[in-house]
Amino acid sequence: MAPKTHEKYELLARLHIVPHLGAKRLDKLQVKDIRQWHNKLGHICQCCTQGKDAVRPEGKRRCCAIGPCCHQVLSTGTHRDARNVLRTALTCAAEEQIIPRNPAAVIRLSSRREPRRKRQAWTVDEARRFLESARRDGDVFYAAYVLTLVLGLRKGELLGLTWELIDLDAGELYVGGQLQCVGRQLLRRETETEISEAPLPLPDLCVTALTLRKQHQDADRDQADGTWLGNGLVFTTRYGMPIEPRNFSRSFDRRIIKAGVPPDHSARCTQDLRITARRA
Repeated sequence: MAPKTHEKYELLARLHIVPHLGAKRLDKLQVKDIRQWHNKLGHICQCCTQGKDAVRPEGKRRCCAIGPCCHQVLSTGTHRDARNVLRTALTCAAEEQIIPRNPAAVIRLSSRREPRRKRQAWTVDEARRFLESARRDGDVFYAAYVLTLVLGLRKGELLGLTWELIDLDAGELYVGGQLQCVGRQLLRRETETEISEAPLPLPDLCVTALTLRKQHQDADRDQADGTWLGNGLVFTTRYGMPIEPRNFSRSFDRRIIKAGVPPDHSARCTQDLRITARRA
């Protein structure tokens, strides 16, 4: 199991399964127990259950800890994920002959879907204004923004990109890994899909941005004076360390504000934006 998947499963089990079913013996667990848990889970306020408001400083408490419940129930997606984790675990128990059958196999979720707000792609002018703002200010993530907009690379793919996967002379780039934050550790793992083994052509804008990035990284290495901890990654700190994904997201959001482009028009690898950016 991938580390990020393991982290997600552990979180779902710890917060939504064990508190309700953890005291039940596996061989005593019945369909009705799981159905009751399933129905109850969709109506429990997670703020109350996890004490989210209670852990805030007294002056900043705003709902369940001081007054009316905020009714922060699970989303349909998280509810489904919790059900799937339980069902997978019980399937393993059945395969190991710990239990005769999987009582969660018959549990179904309703087909209700939560409304999604449709996001618009940036226009050509907005995408250009965003990149020009980053280039003008010497943003260390300028090349990352270019690859995001032009090639549609995801955050993990960007931060896990290594120089050995880039051929600037041939104008090609391979997506060979992802950088993920698991717990408090940064882990790089290989991609699983075969399509990632095919090279992506690099337009001139990408080649220029990556060349500039290489120059900046070489300068950082020289200034590090023996303390460089490089590992071949394209995007690193001034000392060669991997970039924390959350720090990249914060920089991205700050650049949106500085560039004056709409924050609600998602630039995070939506298909429409990739098309818009390529036309730019």
